[in-house]
Amino acid sequence: MNVDDATEFTETVDRYLRSSGDSKQYRDTAETVLGQFETWLRRRDLDSFEALERDGEQIIRRYADRLNQRVDADGIAASTAQMYYNVISGFLGFCVRDGVLSRNPATTDRAREPLPRDDQDRTQQFWTPDVRQQLVEYTNDRASEAIEEDGLDATQAVQERAFIHVLAYTGVRGAEVFRVSGDDREGRQGLTWSRVDRESWTFRVWGKSQSWEDVSVLEQARDAIERWYRVQNPPTDEWPVFPTDHAPSKYAAIREAREDGEDLLADADVDAVLREYEIAPPAITTHGARKVLARIAENAGVEVDGEAPKLHGARRGLGDTLFRKDRGLASDILRHSSLSVTKQAYSHIDASERGDAASELLDE
Repeated sequence: MNVDDATEFTETVDRYLRSSGDSKQYRDTAETVLGQFETWLRRRDLDSFEALERDGEQIIRRYADRLNQRVDADGIAASTAQMYYNVISGFLGFCVRDGVLSRNPATTDRAREPLPRDDQDRTQQFWTPDVRQQLVEYTNDRASEAIEEDGLDATQAVQERAFIHVLAYTGVRGAEVFRVSGDDREGRQGLTWSRVDRESWTFRVWGKSQSWEDVSVLEQARDAIERWYRVQNPPTDEWPVFPTDHAPSKYAAIREAREDGEDLLADADVDAVLREYEIAPPAITTHGARKVLARIAENAGVEVDGEAPKLHGARRGLGDTLFRKDRGLASDILRHSSLSVTKQAYSHIDASERGDAASELLDE
């Protein structure tokens, strides 16, 4: 990727923004979206019109899949993913009119295919109290057996117990505690122990509001988290609560942190090197977390509507349980911007309860 290519791309973005009419709101949104898109392309050495002309359909398809992953991680809504894609498509259409591309690769069905559908609510799955209890009891039993046999070496079972308890009893979004691939913001690199307060029992996370928020950790999750902290015994507070098990990522972290990384890794265990030199490994990604959850659920014999439980299903299930008992508390635990947002999310419960009340009145 040479400087001229990068300059041409950036200059074309600037021309597009200047030609985008009188709507300041659209220009501001488009500037943000196209800035993110350009960064995503640059990291892959694809921010040139030559690359888009040659492989545009495949590049845009990959970007659509990236948007889909962000929806799955509850980072953005499906409608937002559609809006982002439409901004990209609008820019590429301008590029055709401007003479730097011969066609708009974003208009093909193949490129759009990975996008989540606007009319498809992908977050409706939720963990019922029975699902939550089954997953909790399964990981509790496995952790107890492992601790009895291996003590502080019972790493995987104790970690998986903490993993399930965090999902089940905090209402966090996946993107708030697991690493979001391709997002370099501090709060999207996974939850670290530095942001876990084990006295007040809160997490500090980068929320959907695009600001730091405090997550309440329910009492039911605290012992599992505390036990995992003792077993993991993190060398520094910057250690991720849920580190990746992806070996290449751990090797890469050492090579990036140390000029003598290759020498340190010669005939050495990568995890031992990370600990000895206090090099924090990357956190598990949201994609990896989904795979872990699916594996735990399969081993526990748990399904939700014939599918593996989803990360966001834990948050929605906790909200469902709390909403039936205390609307305000549910709103606070889920960190919604207002009670009306919570009521909208769980409007089916209000409708059902109104129906029951009306039926009783008619029967009097």
